[in-house]
Amino acid sequence: MDRIQCIAWDFDGVLNKNIVDGRFPWMDSLPERFGVDGAAFQKFIFRERFIPVMSGDVDVVDVLIEWKDAHGFEGDVHEVMEYWFSTDAVPCPDMMSLMDQVQAAGFRQVIATNNEHRRSSYIENEMGFSNRIERLFSSGRMKVAKPNFGYFRHIEQELDLKPEQIFFVDDYAENIEAAAACGWQVHHFPENGHADLSDRLSVIL
Repeated sequence: MDRIQCIAWDFDGVLNKNIVDGRFPWMDSLPERFGVDGAAFQKFIFRERFIPVMSGDVDVVDVLIEWKDAHGFEGDVHEVMEYWFSTDAVPCPDMMSLMDQVQAAGFRQVIATNNEHRRSSYIENEMGFSNRIERLFSSGRMKVAKPNFGYFRHIEQELDLKPEQIFFVDDYAENIEAAAACGWQVHHFPENGHADLSDRLSVIL
């Protein structure tokens, strides 16, 4: 088997510790910050309308404007989006340390995330991940999302690597299963699973 050459990191729930018990804690502060119902916001944006946003077919700002009109919100949706992105930015120190170890060992690193293009740019620029990785692959830019096989094939082609040369870390089992079916080497990352991942990487590195 070819030696692993690249680590492909999922972002939310892996590098970014913004998911606790399957939910996004930043939404709890929406009522105090903007006077809006956090649960209603989550249902409108993420449960009913986010799939075409995530796949790059709809701009998230347009969905926020739709939410604003439907709920009588009088504020600026761009301010809401900025608050969302900034409070949802919780890079995990343990994972940053692992990324440093991977870099020191000379491996290529990319992010492979299901995110729309605006937040993808925020991750790269405002959060500074463009300095840590070779490239950020996001569903919004690629027009295809995990666990679709086309997502993984696109990354292989762009990196000019064989499937078995990529080691993929993700917190969703269905994404891990799809990547494994494509021939990638994989690691399913549970919440707070840094120790097991560190042990696995120590063998690879």
